[in-house]
Amino acid sequence: MKNMIIAFLICLPLGCASIADQAKMEAYDRTMDAYQTTMQLSDYNAACKYVDPAEMGRKDCLQQYEKVKIVSYDVRGVNVAEDKLEVTQTVEVEYFFVDRYVVKKFEYEQSWRYMKEMESWLLQTGPPHFE
Repeated sequence: MKNMIIAFLICLPLGCASIADQAKMEAYDRTMDAYQTTMQLSDYNAACKYVDPAEMGRKDCLQQYEKVKIVSYDVRGVNVAEDKLEVTQTVEVEYFFVDRYVVKKFEYEQSWRYMKEMESWLLQTGPPHFE
């Protein structure tokens, strides 16, 4: 009961919507930290768990990473939608194919969407295309 009163008192001056938006963005930060770590470790099994299954199936996702090793994965820019339900970010990736050992670098755009029913963020654009 005490927590409900505190939450109500916080909602009055700040607005409950801003608290909900803050919670979404904190979840986004945690998701990005975890996703970036999986990419830097080339843990593609874990990375594919972040891809929206409606956009790309798990098998197709894992095939994108076949024979690829990530050298670096850095977010260069972030654009948050006004409703805080979608984030587009520019990512720079350095990688090589394990059979070639030539490091390549490129930038691409990622789109993340907050799924209200799951209370989590999912990657809408799938993994990058390695060439």
